[in-house]
Amino acid sequence: MASLAERYQALVRWVEAAGGRLHPAVEIYHDEVTKGSLRVKEAGTVGVGEDIVTLPLSCSLSFLNAIAGHPDLSSALPPHIPPPQPGTYFPAEFLRSVPPHVIGRFFLIQEYLRRDHSPWWPYISTLPPPERMTDMLPIVWPTDDVEFLRGTNAHVAVEEIRSSLRKEYKQAVKLLPATLQHEYTRPLYYWAYCIFTTRSFRPSLILPSIESLSLPCKADDLSILLPLFDVGNHSPLAKSAWVTDENSRTCAFRSGQPYSAGQQIYNNYGTKTNVELLLGYGFIFPERDDFHNDYVHIKTKGSTTAGHPVESHLVSLRPLYDASSITGRSRALDLDYPSCLPCFSYFQDSLIIALYESIAQHHGEIATLSRTEIMQGRIPQRLLSGIIASLGEKLTMDLERIESDDPPYEPANPKQELARIYRSQCKKVLENALASLSNASL
Repeated sequence: MASLAERYQALVRWVEAAGGRLHPAVEIYHDEVTKGSLRVKEAGTVGVGEDIVTLPLSCSLSFLNAIAGHPDLSSALPPHIPPPQPGTYFPAEFLRSVPPHVIGRFFLIQEYLRRDHSPWWPYISTLPPPERMTDMLPIVWPTDDVEFLRGTNAHVAVEEIRSSLRKEYKQAVKLLPATLQHEYTRPLYYWAYCIFTTRSFRPSLILPSIESLSLPCKADDLSILLPLFDVGNHSPLAKSAWVTDENSRTCAFRSGQPYSAGQQIYNNYGTKTNVELLLGYGFIFPERDDFHNDYVHIKTKGSTTAGHPVESHLVSLRPLYDASSITGRSRALDLDYPSCLPCFSYFQDSLIIALYESIAQHHGEIATLSRTEIMQGRIPQRLLSGIIASLGEKLTMDLERIESDDPPYEPANPKQELARIYRSQCKKVLENALASLSNASL
């Protein structure tokens, strides 16, 4: 097989042949730290507003390709969505019965199995192969490595995702012809899940006109892979934009900041906490003086009538008014955190408000106070005491769970070390928040 560098070169040539472009001052760079990344060449520069990658949408891969032009299905897809090769359509019953995001994964498996007969092979050949899958995400880590996450938000999520994947695969594969079922294995389905999870984009952000198409699902019920576009690594501080040109049917990754020779060029996937990055991309950001990404997620009962039976809220390593709490502050309902009670400053305001409403209802009171009054503690004393007590009990329980599940041995590989760092920061988040509660003046 060609070297990875040669495969990256083939990927760029394939995109260029389709009418796309990699900025002439940019190269794909690979090392053991960044893996594949985009970097400015020696003596090169990239300015604000310049397009790093321009990708024809005909190169994209998703559920849409699996249904495009299917003889037994009616779908009005744009012409830049190419159909599968002749004779490779999935059965109509499979496409009608299986969720779009699952079909997208099966379509990726199909194209992987076709190897160089697949139009997408220049792209697929650059992806991490299935045999290296266990290095990708916690859901496919070996059991000994996952044990280092026990007691944390991440461990709960891993178990839930694994359960969902088992059910999805079992229900979908039985709808394939018997002659194909042995080829579309569960490990390959897990691999396809990892590829889509780590590299895909929301169609509504890439295909503005997708809502007008007669799709059998909502636009964001599926994910879309964008070859070459997805090489850029994530930074929450990066200034970038994704710009689609409907006339040329291309999508551009546009820089919002200058880069000089040798610098890595970052994409920005949005504000995600470390547990979300760990589960979705397989890495976390270390704590720095000017930035931290350490948060613990706490779930509460939401509004079933609004379609949100469970809501998730953040507890932060540092007060949310701190300039380093970028991710947490982006999710606040109100950014006026400096004026709130100091002990509330570590908590997403939606959590404090949810507890206020729940405790007020328990006391037979109508929750009529404003968000500002609640966050500043200008509420009846018994309600304030109840909120602080509820938070203290929950955080203490979570901290004790993590401590009781601490592994009895030191990390033996990079995945276990990554999990150790993550769980250590979770403890620190809970300890800091508990300290703020214990100092509350009632």
